Amino acid sequence: VIGAVFANGYVKNKVMEFVGPGVAGLSADFRIGIDVMTTETTCLSSIWTTDDTIKDFYEVHGRAGEYKKLAPGPVAYYDGMVYVDLSQVKPMIAMPFHPSHVYTIKELNEGGKDLLAEIEEQAVSMLDNKELSLGLADKYYDGKMHCDQGLIAGCSGGLYENLVAAAHILKGKSIGSERFAFSVYPSSHPIYMELMRNGALADLMDAGAVVRSAFCGPCFGAGDTPNNKGFSIRHTTRNFPNREGSKPGKGQIASVALMDARSVAATAANQGALTSATEEEYDE
Repeated sequence: VIGAVFANGYVKNKVMEFVGPGVAGLSADFRIGIDVMTTETTCLSSIWTTDDTIKDFYEVHGRAGEYKKLAPGPVAYYDGMVYVDLSQVKPMIAMPFHPSHVYTIKELNEGGKDLLAEIEEQAVSMLDNKELSLGLADKYYDGKMHCDQGLIAGCSGGLYENLVAAAHILKGKSIGSERFAFSVYPSSHPIYMELMRNGALADLMDAGAVVRSAFCGPCFGAGDTPNNKGFSIRHTTRNFPNREGSKPGKGQIASVALMDARSVAATAANQGALTSATEEEYDE
Protein backbone atom coordinates (compact mmCIF):
# COMPACT_ATOMS: atom_id res chain seq x y z
CA VAL A 1 0.00 0.00 0.00
CA ILE A 2 2.80 2.42 0.87
CA GLY A 3 4.49 1.67 -2.44
CA ALA A 4 1.26 2.44 -4.28
CA VAL A 5 0.30 5.72 -2.60
CA PHE A 6 3.37 7.48 -1.17
CA ALA A 7 4.96 8.99 -4.27
CA ASN A 8 1.71 10.22 -5.82
CA GLY A 9 0.29 11.65 -2.58
CA TYR A 10 -2.95 9.71 -3.07
CA VAL A 11 -3.83 9.67 0.64
CA LYS A 12 -1.85 12.72 1.80
CA ASN A 13 -3.54 14.42 4.78
CA LYS A 14 -6.54 12.11 4.45
CA VAL A 15 -8.02 9.50 6.77
CA MET A 16 -7.53 5.92 5.61
CA GLU A 17 -10.39 3.58 6.47
CA PHE A 18 -9.77 -0.17 6.33
CA VAL A 19 -12.93 -2.03 5.36
CA GLY A 20 -13.97 -5.05 3.31
CA PRO A 21 -14.15 -8.84 3.65
CA GLY A 22 -10.39 -9.20 3.89
CA VAL A 23 -10.25 -7.42 7.25
CA ALA A 24 -12.12 -10.29 8.93
CA GLY A 25 -9.28 -12.65 7.99
CA LEU A 26 -6.70 -10.58 9.85
CA SER A 27 -5.96 -11.08 13.54
CA ALA A 28 -5.80 -8.10 15.90
CA ASP A 29 -2.00 -8.31 15.86
CA PHE A 30 -1.91 -8.16 12.06
CA ARG A 31 -4.20 -5.13 12.04
CA ILE A 32 -2.06 -3.37 14.64
CA GLY A 33 1.09 -4.07 12.63
CA ILE A 34 -0.47 -2.65 9.47
CA ASP A 35 -1.99 0.38 11.18
CA VAL A 36 1.30 1.45 12.76
CA MET A 37 2.78 1.72 9.27
CA THR A 38 0.04 3.92 7.78
CA THR A 39 2.01 7.01 8.82
CA GLU A 40 4.39 6.24 5.95
CA THR A 41 1.58 6.58 3.40
CA THR A 42 1.41 10.35 4.33
CA CYS A 43 -2.17 9.93 5.55
CA LEU A 44 -3.38 12.07 8.45
CA SER A 45 -4.87 9.17 10.41
CA SER A 46 -6.46 5.74 9.95
CA ILE A 47 -9.45 3.82 11.25
CA TRP A 48 -10.61 0.20 10.99
CA THR A 49 -13.96 -1.52 10.93
CA THR A 50 -14.33 -3.64 14.07
CA ASP A 51 -15.74 -7.13 14.54
CA ASP A 52 -15.77 -10.09 16.95
CA THR A 53 -12.00 -10.50 16.57
CA ILE A 54 -11.46 -7.07 18.08
CA LYS A 55 -14.20 -7.63 20.64
CA ASP A 56 -12.41 -10.78 21.80
CA PHE A 57 -9.10 -8.87 21.87
CA TYR A 58 -10.59 -6.32 24.27
CA GLU A 59 -12.07 -9.08 26.44
CA VAL A 60 -8.75 -10.94 26.68
CA HIS A 61 -7.11 -7.72 27.86
CA GLY A 62 -9.79 -7.05 30.48
CA ARG A 63 -11.29 -4.08 28.63
CA ALA A 64 -14.54 -5.55 27.30
CA GLY A 65 -16.50 -2.43 28.25
CA GLU A 66 -14.41 -0.25 25.94
CA TYR A 67 -15.22 -2.16 22.75
CA LYS A 68 -17.32 -0.28 20.19
CA LYS A 69 -18.66 -1.41 16.86
CA LEU A 70 -17.26 0.69 14.03
CA ALA A 71 -18.46 0.34 10.42
CA PRO A 72 -19.33 2.54 7.43
CA GLY A 73 -22.90 3.88 7.38
CA PRO A 74 -25.52 2.66 4.88
CA VAL A 75 -24.29 5.38 2.52
CA ALA A 76 -20.64 6.42 2.64
CA TYR A 77 -18.67 8.68 0.30
CA TYR A 78 -14.92 8.48 -0.19
CA ASP A 79 -12.30 10.48 -2.09
CA GLY A 80 -10.81 7.28 -3.46
CA MET A 81 -10.09 3.61 -2.85
CA VAL A 82 -7.02 1.41 -2.63
CA TYR A 83 -8.06 -2.17 -3.44
CA VAL A 84 -5.87 -4.96 -2.06
CA ASP A 85 -6.54 -8.57 -3.04
CA LEU A 86 -5.03 -10.39 -0.07
CA SER A 87 -4.91 -13.68 -1.99
CA GLN A 88 -2.39 -12.11 -4.38
CA VAL A 89 -0.08 -10.54 -1.78
CA LYS A 90 3.51 -11.79 -1.96
CA PRO A 91 6.27 -11.33 0.63
CA MET A 92 7.90 -7.99 -0.04
CA ILE A 93 10.92 -5.98 1.00
CA ALA A 94 11.28 -2.19 1.26
CA MET A 95 14.82 -1.29 0.22
CA PRO A 96 16.80 1.77 1.39
CA PHE A 97 15.85 4.44 2.15
CA HIS A 98 12.07 4.55 2.42
CA PRO A 99 9.19 2.13 3.15
CA SER A 100 7.75 2.89 -0.31
CA HIS A 101 10.86 1.57 -2.10
CA VAL A 102 9.32 -1.88 -2.51
CA TYR A 103 10.03 -5.10 -4.39
CA THR A 104 8.94 -8.68 -3.92
CA ILE A 105 11.64 -10.76 -2.27
CA LYS A 106 11.51 -13.08 -5.27
CA GLU A 107 12.19 -10.33 -7.82
CA LEU A 108 15.01 -8.88 -5.70
CA ASN A 109 16.80 -12.22 -5.59
CA GLU A 110 16.14 -12.91 -9.26
CA GLY A 111 17.27 -9.38 -10.24
CA GLY A 112 20.75 -10.09 -8.94
CA LYS A 113 23.65 -7.64 -8.97
CA ASP A 114 22.22 -5.46 -11.77
CA LEU A 115 19.02 -4.74 -9.85
CA LEU A 116 20.92 -4.10 -6.63
CA ALA A 117 23.17 -1.61 -8.43
CA GLU A 118 20.05 0.26 -9.62
CA ILE A 119 18.59 0.23 -6.10
CA GLU A 120 21.84 1.58 -4.66
CA GLU A 121 21.96 4.41 -7.20
CA GLN A 122 18.41 5.43 -6.27
CA ALA A 123 19.12 5.15 -2.54
CA VAL A 124 22.36 7.18 -2.64
CA SER A 125 20.54 9.94 -4.54
CA MET A 126 18.57 10.54 -1.32
CA LEU A 127 21.72 11.18 0.74
CA ASP A 128 23.55 14.45 1.23
CA ASN A 129 26.82 12.66 0.57
CA LYS A 130 26.57 11.25 -2.97
CA GLU A 131 30.05 9.71 -2.70
CA LEU A 132 29.00 7.01 -0.24
CA SER A 133 28.87 3.38 -1.30
CA LEU A 134 26.38 0.90 0.16
CA GLY A 135 28.01 -2.15 -1.40
CA LEU A 136 24.64 -3.78 -2.09
CA ALA A 137 25.70 -5.64 -5.24
CA ASP A 138 28.62 -7.20 -3.36
CA LYS A 139 26.13 -8.94 -1.07
CA TYR A 140 24.63 -10.97 -3.91
CA TYR A 141 26.03 -14.46 -4.44
CA ASP A 142 24.83 -18.06 -4.74
CA GLY A 143 21.61 -16.78 -6.30
CA LYS A 144 20.51 -14.68 -3.33
CA MET A 145 21.04 -11.39 -1.52
CA HIS A 146 22.89 -11.94 1.77
CA CYS A 147 22.19 -9.90 4.89
CA ASP A 148 24.43 -8.94 7.79
CA GLN A 149 21.75 -8.50 10.41
CA GLY A 150 18.10 -9.24 11.15
CA LEU A 151 15.80 -7.63 13.69
CA ILE A 152 12.17 -7.99 14.75
CA ALA A 153 11.22 -5.10 16.99
CA GLY A 154 8.86 -2.35 18.01
CA CYS A 155 5.15 -1.71 17.71
CA SER A 156 4.91 -3.13 14.19
CA GLY A 157 7.25 -6.11 14.45
CA GLY A 158 7.63 -7.21 18.06
CA LEU A 159 4.04 -8.36 18.47
CA TYR A 160 3.14 -11.68 20.09
CA GLU A 161 2.03 -13.54 16.96
CA ASN A 162 5.05 -12.38 14.98
CA LEU A 163 7.52 -13.66 17.56
CA VAL A 164 5.69 -16.95 18.06
CA ALA A 165 5.79 -17.51 14.28
CA ALA A 166 9.50 -16.57 14.23
CA ALA A 167 10.15 -19.08 17.01
CA HIS A 168 8.34 -21.81 15.05
CA ILE A 169 10.35 -21.05 11.92
CA LEU A 170 13.66 -21.13 13.82
CA LYS A 171 12.96 -24.04 16.18
CA GLY A 172 15.71 -26.62 15.85
CA LYS A 173 17.67 -24.46 13.42
CA SER A 174 20.63 -22.11 13.70
CA ILE A 175 21.42 -18.62 12.44
CA GLY A 176 25.00 -19.83 11.99
CA SER A 177 28.26 -18.64 13.46
CA GLU A 178 29.41 -16.41 10.64
CA ARG A 179 28.65 -12.72 10.06
CA PHE A 180 24.84 -12.75 10.37
CA ALA A 181 23.39 -11.49 13.67
CA PHE A 182 19.77 -11.65 14.81
CA SER A 183 17.90 -9.85 17.61
CA VAL A 184 14.28 -9.66 18.73
CA TYR A 185 12.60 -7.01 20.85
CA PRO A 186 9.14 -7.97 22.21
CA SER A 187 6.91 -4.90 21.97
CA SER A 188 5.81 -4.97 25.62
CA HIS A 189 6.75 -6.55 28.93
CA PRO A 190 3.55 -8.68 29.11
CA ILE A 191 4.34 -10.07 25.64
CA TYR A 192 7.89 -10.76 26.79
CA MET A 193 6.57 -12.65 29.83
CA GLU A 194 4.13 -14.77 27.81
CA LEU A 195 6.80 -15.68 25.25
CA MET A 196 9.00 -16.73 28.14
CA ARG A 197 6.24 -18.89 29.65
CA ASN A 198 5.36 -20.71 26.43
CA GLY A 199 8.97 -21.43 25.44
CA ALA A 200 9.13 -19.25 22.33
CA LEU A 201 12.05 -17.22 23.68
CA ALA A 202 13.98 -20.40 24.42
CA ASP A 203 13.47 -21.61 20.84
CA LEU A 204 14.66 -18.26 19.48
CA MET A 205 17.71 -18.21 21.74
CA ASP A 206 18.56 -21.84 20.94
CA ALA A 207 18.73 -20.78 17.29
CA GLY A 208 21.17 -17.98 18.15
CA ALA A 209 18.88 -14.98 18.56
CA VAL A 210 19.63 -12.27 21.10
CA VAL A 211 16.45 -11.32 22.99
CA ARG A 212 16.33 -7.70 24.11
CA SER A 213 13.99 -5.95 26.51
CA ALA A 214 10.85 -4.19 25.26
CA PHE A 215 12.31 -1.12 23.57
CA CYS A 216 11.64 0.64 20.27
CA GLY A 217 15.26 1.73 19.83
CA PRO A 218 15.97 0.13 16.43
CA CYS A 219 13.18 2.23 14.94
CA PHE A 220 15.08 5.44 15.62
CA GLY A 221 18.69 4.30 15.50
CA ALA A 222 19.37 3.26 19.10
CA GLY A 223 20.66 -0.26 19.55
CA ASP A 224 21.89 -2.91 17.11
CA THR A 225 23.56 -0.42 14.77
CA PRO A 226 24.86 -2.30 11.70
CA ASN A 227 28.46 -2.10 10.61
CA ASN A 228 29.54 0.38 7.97
CA LYS A 229 28.09 -0.81 4.63
CA GLY A 230 26.12 -3.42 6.54
CA PHE A 231 22.72 -4.56 5.26
CA SER A 232 20.07 -5.03 7.95
CA ILE A 233 16.62 -6.55 7.40
CA ARG A 234 14.02 -5.51 9.96
CA HIS A 235 10.38 -5.72 10.83
CA THR A 236 10.24 -2.21 12.27
CA THR A 237 8.52 0.97 11.15
CA ARG A 238 11.19 3.01 9.34
CA ASN A 239 14.26 2.57 7.16
CA PHE A 240 15.36 6.18 6.74
CA PRO A 241 19.12 6.91 6.31
CA ASN A 242 19.74 7.88 9.95
CA ARG A 243 17.25 5.57 11.64
CA GLU A 244 19.60 2.64 12.09
CA GLY A 245 22.37 4.72 13.61
CA SER A 246 24.32 5.63 10.48
CA LYS A 247 25.97 9.01 10.08
CA PRO A 248 25.99 9.60 6.30
CA GLY A 249 27.14 13.18 6.79
CA LYS A 250 30.32 11.81 8.37
CA GLY A 251 30.92 9.14 5.76
CA GLN A 252 29.43 6.16 7.62
CA ILE A 253 26.37 4.43 6.21
CA ALA A 254 24.43 1.22 6.69
CA SER A 255 21.41 0.05 4.74
CA VAL A 256 18.14 -1.00 6.33
CA ALA A 257 15.38 -2.87 4.53
CA LEU A 258 11.92 -3.62 5.93
CA MET A 259 10.32 -7.07 5.78
CA ASP A 260 7.67 -9.10 7.56
CA ALA A 261 8.84 -10.82 10.76
CA ARG A 262 8.27 -14.26 9.26
CA SER A 263 10.54 -13.57 6.30
CA VAL A 264 13.15 -12.07 8.62
CA ALA A 265 13.03 -15.31 10.63
CA ALA A 266 13.20 -17.41 7.46
CA THR A 267 16.30 -15.45 6.40
CA ALA A 268 17.82 -16.02 9.84
CA ALA A 269 17.10 -19.77 9.49
CA ASN A 270 19.18 -19.65 6.30
CA GLN A 271 22.13 -17.85 7.95
CA GLY A 272 21.34 -14.50 6.31
CA ALA A 273 20.48 -15.59 2.76
CA LEU A 274 17.42 -13.51 1.88
CA THR A 275 14.48 -15.91 2.12
CA SER A 276 10.72 -15.46 1.91
CA ALA A 277 8.59 -17.02 4.63
CA THR A 278 6.70 -18.84 1.87
CA GLU A 279 9.87 -20.85 1.24
CA GLU A 280 9.77 -22.32 4.75
CA GLU A 281 7.40 -24.90 6.21
CA TYR A 282 6.30 -24.14 9.76
CA ASP A 283 3.32 -24.17 12.11
CA GLU A 284 1.74 -20.83 12.88
